[in-house]
Amino acid sequence: MIIIWILIAILMFCLIVIIHELWHFLAARFFGVKVEEFWIWIPPFAKKLFTDKKGTTFTLNWLPLWWFVRLKWENNIDLKKDDNESFSNKSYFAKTIILLWGVFMNFLLAWIIFSVLFFVWVKPIWINSQIQTDLDIKIIPNMQQALESWLLEKKQWIVLYPIKNSIAEKSWIKKWDILLKINNKKVESPEKLIKFIWKNSWKEISIRLSKECFCPKWAICKLCNPYIDIKLIVWENWKIWSYLSDNLVINKDFEYKYWVIDSIKYWFLETYNQSLLTIKWISILWKNIFNPEKLEDREEAVKNMKWPIWILELVAKAFEIHWLKIVIILSAIISINLGVFNLLPIPALDWWRWLLITISTFLKKIFWEKVNTQFFENYMHVLFFIVLIALSLIIWYNDIINIIKR
Repeated sequence: MIIIWILIAILMFCLIVIIHELWHFLAARFFGVKVEEFWIWIPPFAKKLFTDKKGTTFTLNWLPLWWFVRLKWENNIDLKKDDNESFSNKSYFAKTIILLWGVFMNFLLAWIIFSVLFFVWVKPIWINSQIQTDLDIKIIPNMQQALESWLLEKKQWIVLYPIKNSIAEKSWIKKWDILLKINNKKVESPEKLIKFIWKNSWKEISIRLSKECFCPKWAICKLCNPYIDIKLIVWENWKIWSYLSDNLVINKDFEYKYWVIDSIKYWFLETYNQSLLTIKWISILWKNIFNPEKLEDREEAVKNMKWPIWILELVAKAFEIHWLKIVIILSAIISINLGVFNLLPIPALDWWRWLLITISTFLKKIFWEKVNTQFFENYMHVLFFIVLIALSLIIWYNDIINIIKR
């Protein structure tokens, strides 16, 4: 099954990037700019597929990381002013549409998907427990929002997640075990459990756990005990070395469904808040990589550079929902991510190229034709394009390693 989802993840990413580049392509054709080459994936070169009637060569390359549309003379220093097929000879308005149209279509695709899903019905696919944020996001709410909306219901008891080779694990405590009693007393919160263990360090304590029974629900089974009693001594730093959490249960009947006006409202808010969440995630990664408070933060940040196969992690944790809706929702999220990414002030990306063109146009208005920024733009784009490819290789490597480990 994991192989199927890897293929789906790659296909989803490919489809979203194709849509992005296709609209650059169509906008260029609309304004009469010749598209010299349409890369399918990135070099090294694999095969020339065909050349269409307008002279665009479609090329298949080996690395399935990105797509790229190369326009005629967009970085050429020696321009012919009377060449109407050149990108550089087009108006500022035409250049703006060509460069930013792909980003606009990424957001438009997400808007359409969210508006339809909110009108029909949609469930959250995951709970955000990694990025601290107060953004009102419906598809991936934070823990507090999930509790307030009754997506998560807090039940009695406490759930345990022992650390490997810890006292808890050596005492036969397993992940997802539910703690019912300790020394024959009920413990209602993780805070009370921590306080109790601290007071009883270096003493033997008795823990009653609820174990999951794997027998069929319809079977009459005498082998499954409703609970198990364990005795252990807390001898190391007054800890049993286990993660704790409240006993939270997913409300399987929870769903969003709005009328037309509200669905339009929430598709806008969802797209906007998802965009802000992406920016926050990127800023956290940037800070932890280049200015970490601890060395461990940098190592963790590099490991968390997971995109686009992070889809597999979402799918693995996703709530029970039809696989087709998961694919559709994740397509919208990837489309938002790609749109936001291309609006970052990074050379070789769409927004940066538009910014340079804006500055160049402004300077030429002041100094007439004496200003030529093409040489600078050319080298900046090439340099950072190489950096982006290297970054993409690191991200895909992290994704594959995480999949293998899991």
